[in-house]
Amino acid sequence: MTKRQFVLIVVDRDAGEFTVEGPISDDRPWNSAVVNAQRIGRDIRCFGLGDLAPNAAAAEWQASAGGRRLAAGSIVWPSKITYLNRG
Repeated sequence: MTKRQFVLIVVDRDAGEFTVEGPISDDRPWNSAVVNAQRIGRDIRCFGLGDLAPNAAAAEWQASAGGRRLAAGSIVWPSKITYLNRG
């Protein structure tokens, strides 16, 4: 059984920046990293965007919410990541 793949947008609302993470099959490590960042006062959020290609997800996010795209992992980085493929 193949796990569902999706991309995750991680947003730093204070800095007006975002990253595209994935495709991934498990967002729990990212959610945990975001919660840890929030606990120390950072305004970080994450949003699943389905099975879009990373560049398509970035374009969609930028068109609707704006912000500057950073390299994957630049805002938060979980201790365990499940990348299925990079692309």
